[in-house]
Amino acid sequence: MSTSNITPVPRTAFEISSVQWMVGFFGMVALVAAINLFIAWRMDVFGILRDAHGRSLITSDHERKQKYLLNQAYVPENFDALLIGASASVNWRMAPIAGYRFYNESLEGGDASEERKLVEQALETGHFRAAVIVLYPRLTDLHLLQDGFDQVKRSEAFGSISLLGVEYDILHEHLGHVQAKSYPDGSHASPVHAPPNPSDNFGAWSNGFGSDPQALQDYRTLAWELANRDVRIVYVTYPMFESALKPNKDLYDRYVAEMLRIMPAGPLIDFNALQYLSFRNDANNYIDELHLSASGAERFSTILRAKVEVALADE
Repeated sequence: MSTSNITPVPRTAFEISSVQWMVGFFGMVALVAAINLFIAWRMDVFGILRDAHGRSLITSDHERKQKYLLNQAYVPENFDALLIGASASVNWRMAPIAGYRFYNESLEGGDASEERKLVEQALETGHFRAAVIVLYPRLTDLHLLQDGFDQVKRSEAFGSISLLGVEYDILHEHLGHVQAKSYPDGSHASPVHAPPNPSDNFGAWSNGFGSDPQALQDYRTLAWELANRDVRIVYVTYPMFESALKPNKDLYDRYVAEMLRIMPAGPLIDFNALQYLSFRNDANNYIDELHLSASGAERFSTILRAKVEVALADE
């Protein structure tokens, strides 16, 4: 029985050992991680990795988590007044108001519990002089913490899906020369939509609308936290499209009266009063029964700033 000699195949120059492969793999992982950390530090979209003073940071589609982290340094270091509301006030522009730098804390689909959680981040280190607080039943109708808002961690600034999403949005706007939809004061544009029709059927609210106990307690607590820090408070109502306001005005008025009874004292600017009827009657100011169009928000913001400036001067 004969045996054949097996000649070993010589190793080529392109073959590497398992140790070399592992060193190369983990070295590449470390390099990618280092690059991501550098980009995270350099962009610092949440304003907590570098000095946030004097910077201009905007929000993106990851609004809740981003505003939560922005309120830990960026907001208290750059602003001394707050606008507190929900989606119908996200496109209100509060600048310029003489002597005050406002940040818009409004959230899309936001509620009182989310606003409390958000603003309390800024109150830990901030020194605020004024706050405009919106009174509207939707704010105190539920107490949801949405989009992972109850689990936000500072470590997300070093690496997270939210971070990558925000970085992508910002780079897309800068490199693609896309017009920014957000502004450094926390406000952002609303979607373009056809104006409502006065003949549309706008339903009436239920009697319990806006009476969630937890949400009411959170909004009340937040307002008193501000007042106890000597923050000057001005209350405002959302200007509703007149056709939608008519079946709900009595309920809205009762809601506002009840809120003012449990909240700290402060002047009320009621944009559902008779003097603003012409604004509410103009469908071009709206994209639905409550949210303002771009032109409507610009027009309304001018009125709001003037009224708030007078209210703060009179206190």
